[in-house]
Amino acid sequence: MSKQNPQVESPQPPPHDVALQPKSPDFIETPEIEPLSLEKEPLPIWIYIVCGVALFLTGSSFTGFQIFGNDMLDQGPGGPTLSSSTQEAAAPETPIEKGKAVFGQNCASCHQASGVGQPGSYPPLVKSEWVLGSKARLAAILLKGLQGSVTVDNATFSTMVMPAQESVLSPEKLADLMTYIRGSWGNTAGPVTVDEVNAAKTKFTSKTTAYSEAELLQIAPNGPDPTDKK
Repeated sequence: MSKQNPQVESPQPPPHDVALQPKSPDFIETPEIEPLSLEKEPLPIWIYIVCGVALFLTGSSFTGFQIFGNDMLDQGPGGPTLSSSTQEAAAPETPIEKGKAVFGQNCASCHQASGVGQPGSYPPLVKSEWVLGSKARLAAILLKGLQGSVTVDNATFSTMVMPAQESVLSPEKLADLMTYIRGSWGNTAGPVTVDEVNAAKTKFTSKTTAYSEAELLQIAPNGPDPTDKK
């Protein structure tokens, strides 16, 4: 009898030579377990659809595809403006605008931004006969430089040697510069083309030193050079 409850008798264990029966309380039948399958179960088709749509929206936000892109990226205050296919291209600079930039970088320190020059030293470009006259003569000054005194509007300027710009500025920049000074500060002379600058380079190619006033007067002494294009 059990020591804990003397009223309940403990079952006697079966003899060792007796096999356990299926209905015996000490018999536990192990259920059969199916082996694990090595084959992967395919993902549902809706997962592929959702992923595809997400990738499309993400990619289009960077490529600016039609309705997506520009509005999906918040640039925030002061952020850069994204380019648009419908945005008009910026208008190209005119020769006057490009010539003004060349003048500011190479000439304004002596002739001043207003073109009035410096009394006694650097001659003015405003209403100057050297600027408004022959294009070839003006090109000669810029290409080869100027030395000695020069008279402008009956005033003499003992200018320092003006350096030659032939190796500094391209024919395109020289044409823009000449166009600018001939059409600014009240000057109304016509523009200068690259072909005219190249023609002047060929015409004065043998000149190796800066021009003097006397030498410049030999170029179109009676007004505009007849070879100047209108």
